Amino acid sequence: MNKVSHTSRQPRSTVRAQDTELATVYLELNIRVQPTWGHSVEPDAYITDIDGGIIVSHDGSDDELGVGTVSAHSVHLGEAYEDGVPWFDVLDARSGDTAMYTVLLDAAGYSYSEWVESTFEPFGSDLLILDRIRIEPEYRGKGYGLYAAQSMITGFASNGMVACVPAPYELLKDAPPPSLSDRPNGRSKRIPGWTAAEAKLRKHWSLLGFSRVPRSDVFALSLNTRRPSMEAVMRKYFAGQHRRKSTRSV
Repeated sequence: MNKVSHTSRQPRSTVRAQDTELATVYLELNIRVQPTWGHSVEPDAYITDIDGGIIVSHDGSDDELGVGTVSAHSVHLGEAYEDGVPWFDVLDARSGDTAMYTVLLDAAGYSYSEWVESTFEPFGSDLLILDRIRIEPEYRGKGYGLYAAQSMITGFASNGMVACVPAPYELLKDAPPPSLSDRPNGRSKRIPGWTAAEAKLRKHWSLLGFSRVPRSDVFALSLNTRRPSMEAVMRKYFAGQHRRKSTRSV
């Protein structure tokens, strides 16, 4: 398999001088591409894995700082359809993480669901899954994750849909193992702080235009609809940061 280094540069815009420093946020990525020709192709060959680092380069300086990591899956559903491979098989073959996104598909597993089609009206069929975007604790509160997500969308999503599951996965590493009596949403009761952290992340990603798919943890975004500019996104983000700080100081 080939690994290709890819750099996507997304300049940061200044929202307010006191809210953010002048900087450039960009991604340094590795991409794993599998061939989809031949007689023994597995369904998950239609998924291109993308992972790498989130880098900040300060304006007027050569210093570069790694502030987090990103991973994603570019799912070539249109190509799978042309080859007669069910979309369900493509998403289900890779892992439980990608199988979660089968909620976007119809019962036959060859197209997006009627709800997705009527709600998002996607132009095209491909899917970009934002799997994990993690900012190191000491660099949070600056909007780096939002810039990383936007860079992934502009760099790798030309048509179809973008989806993610906003969840505080880092809380899982110290969580007690699930029991057989746990319900599907049992994490909120089993893991301290899960509910509040999940709600915060869902609100966070909704700033980019993501909305929740009914009866699931998946959030989706159509590339066929007008999305807010990064300037508008960051104004809302920092306004929310300011409100939370004001609330804590009362």
